[in-house]
Amino acid sequence: MDWTRARAILIAAFTVVNLILAYSLWGPKGELDPGEPTARSQLVQLRTRLDERGLILPNAVTLPTTPHPMRFLRVEFRPNPTKAPPVDEPSEGAPAASRLRSRYDAAARETVLEPVDGAGGTPVDLSDRLLLRQVAEDFLRANGLFPHDVQLSGIFLRENGAMVEFVPTYDGLPVFSGYLRVYLSPQGVERVAHHWVEPVGFKPGAPKAVRAASEALLRLAGHLEPGDGQVRTIVDVRLGYYSGPSVTVPGAEEISAWETVPVWRITLDNGQVYYVNAFNGELES
Repeated sequence: MDWTRARAILIAAFTVVNLILAYSLWGPKGELDPGEPTARSQLVQLRTRLDERGLILPNAVTLPTTPHPMRFLRVEFRPNPTKAPPVDEPSEGAPAASRLRSRYDAAARETVLEPVDGAGGTPVDLSDRLLLRQVAEDFLRANGLFPHDVQLSGIFLRENGAMVEFVPTYDGLPVFSGYLRVYLSPQGVERVAHHWVEPVGFKPGAPKAVRAASEALLRLAGHLEPGDGQVRTIVDVRLGYYSGPSVTVPGAEEISAWETVPVWRITLDNGQVYYVNAFNGELES
């Protein structure tokens, strides 16, 4: 027997065992992996931490995977809907433009369009989300207001009504800086709020790493006030672009442009929507 070789094997084996024991005794305990929380134990830890802050992450809500590094996205805002990106042609039998009254809300930087004869269309069941979306899309198309490259942002219930929101997209991702909101009552469409932005391209430069959705949830949980007795449930976690316009506001007819950042948009069951910067983890206003 080669005793020298056998002794070397035994020493190596004992070294490995000692390293494992040392890590189990003094290594980190209960720390959430900064990567994707795909393991069951990591999801349990995440849900426990969120629950301590009164934030529930249901099993039905799947966290998106962390994307590859991303860039800033430039967008342009046009105050007048007639100067927005190309829209679908009004469908056959669409109501004349005089059926809609228009006004510009300078404070919200919105163009508000309302049916002249009150609520437009037929009565709707506010509990039927599919119907709400269909009624909203039909109204926008009938009036030539439905842009290309649009994505459903969400359907939000409000007192005695609902709001269906659409946002522009770029490279397959929603751009939450602009929106087209259709407000409905049981009688039909009440008004449309138009605050549209046109994505114009990525900012030159090297892409930056994106933080995981789990980290964004923990950041939000740390922001919310604990111990107020309120329990909030997360209903949606989505990656997109967002950033408010620059402080300098142009004239009423001028185009303004700014840069948006990748964000994790987190929607709660009470209708609150939060945007967490996917680059630095800070909440966006």
